[in-house]
Amino acid sequence: MCEGRENFKVAVRVRPRLPNEVPSGFLQCVEADLVHNTVVANKPILKKASSRIGIDDFGEFVRPEPSQTQSFTYDVVLGKDSSQQDVFLRCASDIVKSVINGYNGSIIASGQTSSGKTYTIAGTKEEPGIIPRAAQIIFSQIGSYSNPAGQYLVRTSYLQIYNEKISDLLEPSRENLKIREDGCGGVFVETLSEHVVRDAEEIMALIKRGTRLRATNVTRMNKESSRSHAVFTIIIEHGKDDGHGGMAVTIGKLRLVDLAGSERLDVDAESKLQEETKNINVSLHNFTKVVTALTTPGVKYIPYRDSKLTRILQDCLGGNCKTTMIATIAPTSECYIETINTLKFAKRAKNIRNIAQVNEDMSEKALISSYQSEIKRLKLQLQERSSGTDIDYIKLLQERQEEQREKEEVKTKLEMQQKLADEAQAEKTKLISRIRELEDKFFRGGSKAVMDTEEFKEAILKEQQRVKQETASQYQRKFAELEKEKERASWRFTNLRHHCSWADSKTHCTTECEKLDFQKRFESPTKNK
Repeated sequence: MCEGRENFKVAVRVRPRLPNEVPSGFLQCVEADLVHNTVVANKPILKKASSRIGIDDFGEFVRPEPSQTQSFTYDVVLGKDSSQQDVFLRCASDIVKSVINGYNGSIIASGQTSSGKTYTIAGTKEEPGIIPRAAQIIFSQIGSYSNPAGQYLVRTSYLQIYNEKISDLLEPSRENLKIREDGCGGVFVETLSEHVVRDAEEIMALIKRGTRLRATNVTRMNKESSRSHAVFTIIIEHGKDDGHGGMAVTIGKLRLVDLAGSERLDVDAESKLQEETKNINVSLHNFTKVVTALTTPGVKYIPYRDSKLTRILQDCLGGNCKTTMIATIAPTSECYIETINTLKFAKRAKNIRNIAQVNEDMSEKALISSYQSEIKRLKLQLQERSSGTDIDYIKLLQERQEEQREKEEVKTKLEMQQKLADEAQAEKTKLISRIRELEDKFFRGGSKAVMDTEEFKEAILKEQQRVKQETASQYQRKFAELEKEKERASWRFTNLRHHCSWADSKTHCTTECEKLDFQKRFESPTKNK
């Protein structure tokens, strides 16, 4: 069991300035100290007075006084030049390896819209994020183990919470899913589909498939803003021989969470966008309430049930889990208010304490145990059905071989008959073609062709009679040959039958006279033949 502060870590990632953020209208209001894991937020001040700070304020920003700066320290700080590999190694690598060994783990990305949450969790094809890197590590690590008795089974699920409704991103028809208790203090999403995977490519195919269905919309801050919370789960089951003829199973669960971005409500936005923003902010507010309750001394009631997000992430927040929360922030002055709120929230979350332990003896929940039991049952059933059936199988095989031999004989006879018929048809076709060839030649002779004379007609008639007689003679010769062959076969068959009858009858003769009489009666016809 691992208990204490090390099970819940907080990281802050400062994204670089985006191309659309005009340098003259913005001031870098955040400084990241990667050595001391510190973030300093500088409150921007306008020379020209304004009611608020935002993209519509075109006054010149100036650097604030020291009294208007705030400093925050975290477990990990990542700057604008930090790579995706840096993020994975410092925030996720240890958790992924723990999950392979049977612990629960979670990586939660939170922050303002357009601050880099989805980029951190999923990344791009050129710069893969935590999910694809975790998938590679999982299968690489499993493949490196040399224990032949160990077996692994990896399965995944992918859901979103949009306007406080849960839907299955891998089975679009499954909407408005319910959260149920599992009887062991945990929860699960009813009818959420799970997919067994065998390599990292299959995981990425599922991610791509599900992400296409995730709710997005155009906001003031982002042209394609995620409007839902997304939770991608990887479950790793490990079964090994327990030394007593059974199987010891551990189950590690990795949740990779991309929260919808927080932002101020835009009263000029369309009604759908306003509704989405309200639901997102309410959900994130309840998320903050849970973090506050977990970090406030003396508070016993934790409001997990106030939102579906906190209900699903109950284990990740103060439960049996190793969790890293990555707070993403934008560096520009326009985002200062949201940045400060995110930094304060992340600072409070540092005080959460999780108790992580290996999930052992969970065979009733393990799919690998179910598969093993089914395999044993089927093998036993196969053995029972195979017992005493070998002889019957051999007999059946012999009968099939005999049947096949008879079919081959019939097939040979039919092929011979077909060959004779084909030859006759070919001869007929040849004669017809010859007649047409002759007729075509005469018809092209013109109006004075000899075909109109009596001599020509008589010649044609004689030729046709000659051809018919020749064809008839050929058929008669072929049929005569077949008849002779038939007679020879009939004679051989009769002779063979006589010999068989003679052999059977001869064994019953008791005197030499009877034998001679039998031989005279049955052998004489043969000699005469």
